Amino acid sequence: MKQYSKYIILIIIAGLSHITAFAQDSLSVYLEQAALNNPGVKASYMEYSAALEKVPQASSLPDPQMQLGYFLKPMQLLGGNQVADVSLMQMFPWFGTLKAAKDEASKMAVAKFENFRGFRNELYFNVKSSYYKVYRTIKEIEIAQRNLDILHTLEQLAMIKFSNGGSSSAPGAGSSMSSGTNMPSAGSSGMGGSGMSNQGGMGNNTMSSSVNKPAMASSGGGMGSSMGGTGKNDMVNLLRVQIEIHELENRIALLQEQLTTDKVSFNRFLNRPSSADVFTGDTLAEVTIPSNLLTLTDSLVNNPMVKMYEAESEANAAKINMVNSMGYPMVGLGLNYMIIQKRTGNTSMMNGNDMVMPMASITLPIYRKKYKAMRHEAEFKRDAATLSAENVTNNLRVNFQQTIESLNDAGRRVKLYSTQAILADKSVQLLITSFSVSGADFEEVLRMQQQLLDYQFKKVEAVVDKNTSIARVVYLTGNL
Repeated sequence: MKQYSKYIILIIIAGLSHITAFAQDSLSVYLEQAALNNPGVKASYMEYSAALEKVPQASSLPDPQMQLGYFLKPMQLLGGNQVADVSLMQMFPWFGTLKAAKDEASKMAVAKFENFRGFRNELYFNVKSSYYKVYRTIKEIEIAQRNLDILHTLEQLAMIKFSNGGSSSAPGAGSSMSSGTNMPSAGSSGMGGSGMSNQGGMGNNTMSSSVNKPAMASSGGGMGSSMGGTGKNDMVNLLRVQIEIHELENRIALLQEQLTTDKVSFNRFLNRPSSADVFTGDTLAEVTIPSNLLTLTDSLVNNPMVKMYEAESEANAAKINMVNSMGYPMVGLGLNYMIIQKRTGNTSMMNGNDMVMPMASITLPIYRKKYKAMRHEAEFKRDAATLSAENVTNNLRVNFQQTIESLNDAGRRVKLYSTQAILADKSVQLLITSFSVSGADFEEVLRMQQQLLDYQFKKVEAVVDKNTSIARVVYLTGNL
C-alpha cells in the first residue's frame, strides 16, 4: 500500500502536469487550488487514509492473554506454599487466515483510493465546466456591449437622417407652392397680351388655366406626401433601433446577473468566498484531445468507478478465503508460572521451587452456520461488485459515445459560426455604409446586426461546448 500513499502527492499536485496540457494557465492554478482546498476531496482522502490503517490491524495476531492469581492464604502443596499464579497464552489463527485478511483490507483500501480518485476527477470536471461557463458569460457580455455600441452608432445615423429629412422637405414644398401660385399670373399676362377684343382666345386661355391649376395642385400634394412619407420612415427607423438598444441593454443586465451566479458556482468548488474574482483571460484556446482517448476499447479501463468495483470484488474474494480459514481451529500456546514459597518442616527437594508449565489450547469451530453465512455474504458482495463494474462500464460506453458526438458537433459549429460571423460582419459594414449614403435598407441593417450577434454568441458557445466535451472525455476515461 506504500505505492498508493506515495501516489497521492503525485495525484494532488504533480499529477496536474497532465491537466496543464488540457487547460490554460489560470485554469491549472484553479484546479490545483480545488484539489488542495475542496472539502469533499479532503474527506474522500481521509476515508482512504482510514482504510490504509486497517491493513496492519487485519494482519496482526490476536492480543495475547495474561492471567494473574494471588492466594490470600497460600495454598499448601507438597513442594511448598503457592502464593501466586501467572499464565500467558497466545492464540494463532489457522494458516493463511492473516494473509487473506490483509489482502481483503488492502483491496478495500484500493477501492477507497479509486473512490477518492473518482471524486477528484469529478471535481476537476466540475471546475473546468464552471470555468468555461464563467468565460462564456464574460465573452457574451463583451460581445453584447460591442454590438450595443454599433446600435448606438446606427441610432446616431438614423437621427441624422431623420433630422435632415425634416429640414429638406420644407424647401421642396415651398418651391412647389411657389410654382403653383405663379400659374395664374402667367395666365393673366397671356390674356393681357392677346387683347380684350379677342373673346374666343380669352375663353380658351381661361379653360386652359382652369384645367392646369388642379393638375399642378395635385402634383404639389403628391410631392408633399412623398416627403412626409420619407420623414415617417426615418422616424420608424429611429424607433426600431431604439427598441433593439433597449432589448440588448436588458440582455446585458441579465448576463451580468448570470455572471454573478456563475462565479458563486465556480468558487464553491475551490472552497473560497463566493464573491472572489475569477480570471479567465481574453481568449479560450480550443483544447486538443489526445488521439488515444478516442478509442473506446481501451479508453474506459482507467475509470475510477470501474476500478473501485473491481477492487471491491477482489476484496470480497479475499474475504471468502479468510472465512474458509476461520472455519478451522485456532491454536493457542502459552506458559503457566506458579510462585512457590518454602514451607517450614518440609524436607522435599522441591520445597520452595517455582514451577513452569507449558500450555496449549485449541478452539472448536463447531457452530458452522455463522461461517457459512459469512461466506455467502462475501460471495454475494463479490458478485454484486462484479455486476456493478459491468453496469458502470456499459453506462460509460453510452456516455462516452454521446460525448464524442457532442465533441464532433461542437467542432463543426466552431468552424461554421466562425465563418458565418465573418461574413455577417462584412455584410453589416456594407449595409451601414449603404445606409449612411442612401438611407435605404435600414431594416436589413438591423436584421443583419442581430444575426451577427447571434453568430458571435453561438461561436463562443460552440468553443465552450467543445472544451467541455473534451473535459468530459478526460473525466470518463480517468486519464488525468
